[in-house]
Amino acid sequence: MSPSISPIDLKLDEWGSRLFNVSTETLPRPRSNRNGRLSSAKFVGTGGRLSTSQARATYVRQKLQAMVRRAPQVVVKLVRAPKGMKGISNNLTYISRDGQLEIEDQDGQVILGKDAVADLKAEWRDGGMPILADSTMRDAFHLVLSMPTSTDPLSVQRAARDFATREFSGFQYAMVLHTFETDPDPHPSQHPHVHLTVKAAGLDGIRLNPRKPDLQRWREGFAEALREHGIEATTTSRIHRTTHERWKVQHLRDRTMQARRLDRQKRVTDTPGQLREVMHHYEQVMRTLARSDRGEDRQLATELVRYLGGRGQTRGTDRDRGKDRER
Repeated sequence: MSPSISPIDLKLDEWGSRLFNVSTETLPRPRSNRNGRLSSAKFVGTGGRLSTSQARATYVRQKLQAMVRRAPQVVVKLVRAPKGMKGISNNLTYISRDGQLEIEDQDGQVILGKDAVADLKAEWRDGGMPILADSTMRDAFHLVLSMPTSTDPLSVQRAARDFATREFSGFQYAMVLHTFETDPDPHPSQHPHVHLTVKAAGLDGIRLNPRKPDLQRWREGFAEALREHGIEATTTSRIHRTTHERWKVQHLRDRTMQARRLDRQKRVTDTPGQLREVMHHYEQVMRTLARSDRGEDRQLATELVRYLGGRGQTRGTDRDRGKDRER
């Protein structure tokens, strides 16, 4: 007989899952729709790992702890999609630095040198769903997976490999690690990062059609793979970072009705609806943790108040993230 779930874990599941958009279903990947495209899930799929309230409550605690510890933020960018075989050819030449850097494909094969890259291009052109030279369709998607300068590049590469294997099974893809030391570009990025180009049409004919929820799921998946390789990493959406900047509540103790009313009016006048909702979810999560019998939960509640009150700063601002030059 399974142990009963504590009321605290049930509340953390209720409010934390809303806060971080965690699906309560088993969604290893979005399902294809009638048009043969992979549709976006409303919530972040968790592959069945978080199918219980207890598991989701633990996940919420881990996310919050990573926030207050100011764990490094993963960066997953969806770059302009190559169109037609001409676009894909240029892309593969670019990410491999014209064959100077190793490409790794979906089968773990290593491609190095101009001739080998030319063979890969022919394989993409004719294999699976053939690609026309000129096309108006997005025939591939180019992702950049990046971490801060101090991160071990080989761990970033291994995490990217695991992420791609899980997320793009049944698709052709090519990935290349770029580091400051190995990139022959005259002005290489100091951030270790992986270029991952995925052919839009899978071997079964289903096409990728990524949307914002998919991008967030990819961030979560890459962060999870990094943690599995011993790299502390987390992902926080822009709405959560904005909440950190604009949070007004400084204490968890009850206040007077007048103070509550003034605070509520301030939020209504100054804060967009979505942000108010996220802030409300944070407040419910903190109140839940503050009522817990576990000392570590109460400590986490205190740290969250400090963090959201603006007294804690994340590593790297949005401005710093925008300066990343993952070339």
